[in-house]
Amino acid sequence: MKHNGLPGQRKMDLHRRLKVFRVVALTWVCFIAIYCVKLTEAKIGYFWHITDLHFDSYYSTKGDILRSCWANEFSSSSSNTKKPGPFGDYMCDSPWSLLESASQAMKSKQGDNVEFVLWTGDGLSHGAKRLHEAARMELLRNVTELLSRTFPSQFVFPVVGHDDGTLNFGQLGELWRHWLPSEALQTFEKGGYYTIEQKRSNLRIIALNTNFMRHDPKYSQSHSSAVKQRPDGSIHYAGGIGGHGYDRDHHINLGKHYHRDYSSGGGAMGPGGMVVGSPHGYPVYSDRRSGYSSGGSSSIADGSSGSSSSGGHASALSGSSSHESEKQWAWLESVLAQSKDSKKFVYIVGHIPPGSDERHIGHMPYGHTSFTEKNNLRYLRLVKKYSEIIQGQFFGHLHSDSFRVVYSDSGKPISWMMIAPSITPRKMSESNNPAMRLYKFDTDTGQVLDYTQYYLDLEQANQLGEAVWQPEYNLTTYYYGLGEVSSVALHNLADRFTNADDTQFAKYYRANSVRHSTQTCEGACLLNHYCAITRLDYRELRSCLETAAKAMASKNGSGLIGGAHGGIGLVPLMATLALLVGGWSYFDWGSHRFRSVALCGLGVLVWNIGVILLANVCAAAVLLCARVSSLLGSSLAAVASLSPVPVRSKLK
Repeated sequence: MKHNGLPGQRKMDLHRRLKVFRVVALTWVCFIAIYCVKLTEAKIGYFWHITDLHFDSYYSTKGDILRSCWANEFSSSSSNTKKPGPFGDYMCDSPWSLLESASQAMKSKQGDNVEFVLWTGDGLSHGAKRLHEAARMELLRNVTELLSRTFPSQFVFPVVGHDDGTLNFGQLGELWRHWLPSEALQTFEKGGYYTIEQKRSNLRIIALNTNFMRHDPKYSQSHSSAVKQRPDGSIHYAGGIGGHGYDRDHHINLGKHYHRDYSSGGGAMGPGGMVVGSPHGYPVYSDRRSGYSSGGSSSIADGSSGSSSSGGHASALSGSSSHESEKQWAWLESVLAQSKDSKKFVYIVGHIPPGSDERHIGHMPYGHTSFTEKNNLRYLRLVKKYSEIIQGQFFGHLHSDSFRVVYSDSGKPISWMMIAPSITPRKMSESNNPAMRLYKFDTDTGQVLDYTQYYLDLEQANQLGEAVWQPEYNLTTYYYGLGEVSSVALHNLADRFTNADDTQFAKYYRANSVRHSTQTCEGACLLNHYCAITRLDYRELRSCLETAAKAMASKNGSGLIGGAHGGIGLVPLMATLALLVGGWSYFDWGSHRFRSVALCGLGVLVWNIGVILLANVCAAAVLLCARVSSLLGSSLAAVASLSPVPVRSKLK
């Protein structure tokens, strides 16, 4: 019996062992899967991008929206006059309440779990340049303290905006010392630019002072080149009035401002323009926060000995900054070259982007707040040269939501840049809802995986008395349907803008002003966006717009048949009729002389009709051929030839 039961017992033991092995194997598989998930999750990080805060300490809910929402002696007391809301107005810069709501939203949505914050300039209002430097520095300190309290354990990487550019770099370095390591301060305190190396990853951040890009060395910008024409035909003096830094858009000489109504959001200014209280509901911090220990450091310094205690100044027209401007170019290429040698990836961060403003219809000369043509080409050449290590370029300044694609000399998309919309709702020509952006990226390589665009419906917030920041869209989800964030994917997206039947441009244009009510954008407006996105070189932009204009003109040329030719043909007809009427009124109806004049007039009339018919037949034939040609060729010139890629096909 034992012998007969032994094989069965062995079989049962083997079955038990196999069962145990399955359990152990399954446990290991689960453990490895969880480990892989954790490892994958560990590489995913987030960072905020905020830009163009434009804090206006003069903002008042009792102010005049036609005068920057400032309370002054001309403010209307009529109940029918629209008053600024508690969170801002589309015609004015940001009140403190708007900045506080934005900081609270960032903290609640993704506060502690962010790697860093990019702040691409313009913390001060457009009108702050008329204040004394001490007053501007104090206002910027308020914004700095707000961000420091919002992100107490993260680093904020700021860049100098063009409305911040007259501030002293040395004082700014002292203000931002808790964010910037000592190596970064070496270049920042002299030129307003720096680099940060992420020690825990292969990513380096390069922060540029784009104010230097606005003028060439030893170059004095003419008055005419600083004048910009708006789409409505009015003139905007981008450089200010009389060279004093004032902006015509900001209503100077408005009379005396009243800043003693603390409860209504008025302001209080002390001697010299210093902020002396909290009249707007924003704190004026007098304490100096303790410095952070900088986790990252830069291995690339300026290379020159010593550091100016007072720092340098950035000025669009000042020749004294030419030397530091040239040093920034040399420094930038040095940082890129060393990053390439050490196999580091880089983010390039700045305030003013290269290229043109997509919301300005038609090409205009570079103005006070754009790259000069020389500097524009210089920057694009560096991007093309080091595109393999540039993982992203991040800019602000335009207040709009857009992007740019950089192409190689052979027409291949090789790099991209994102232009984030502003927190301030004010724009010179077109306003937008306040916005801020949260990026998702690979912390090791810096590859951008996605972003979520948040916005505030300003009109709704003012009506409800509550600021509710909400997601507007995700880049790679159903909104645009991008499979990845890359130059090829963004090229393919821009390529779809040229198709009138595609809905992608309508989505883009809606996001461009952050869902603020806008008019339709067709024809020249659409092509202006497309050319600005795909043509960062000014010469290529001009060619792009001129090609489109010629194609549109040839498309509308068919109207000449019944227009110009018809008008010219009527001249001899009317002259002949006048001859007949004159002969009839001067001679007797049955006289021999009248019959002679009548026969002569009829002969001229028949001859003219024959000539007109022949001319119109010939013109119709020519225009018909031109029309067919435009359908087959000119339309392609307006769309197909606009792409820097030789073959207008979707890239993979």
